[in-house]
Amino acid sequence: MILIRDNLEIDYVYYAELEMLMKYEVGYPNLIINLRERVHQEGLEESPYVIKTDRKLLQNVHKFIELMESSDEPLEDDQSQPIEKWWWHLHKIAKGKYPSLKLKEYLREIYRKRRKHWKQKNKEHHLLLDSLKDKPKYLSPLWKS
Repeated sequence: MILIRDNLEIDYVYYAELEMLMKYEVGYPNLIINLRERVHQEGLEESPYVIKTDRKLLQNVHKFIELMESSDEPLEDDQSQPIEKWWWHLHKIAKGKYPSLKLKEYLREIYRKRRKHWKQKNKEHHLLLDSLKDKPKYLSPLWKS
């Protein structure tokens, strides 16, 4: 259970926690997911803090996942949560497998642009790996044909 002092608004805490995590790599990724759930439960999704934070989270989803996986409490996508709650499906988003129409409108364009970029980067990565397979064995001892 997340305990927040009464004088702090949950939308601002969500914003501040993600800022700390992204800028300084200080914080708990699973706390951010739980804060986002609480924002949803309290009906604060139209808050400027929430919109800004959601955008930042989506734009930096790969870094966020990397931080999640290295935390003391790694978090996987929660398949028991409805697909409309995108914050429980960040791995799907990072892989470009999330249905964009399920996202809030302010996130769709970001996701679509990023998804195109991620797919291109993934393709370039695979082309690089394929080209390394053709190099002489003494240059790439770890790759096997």
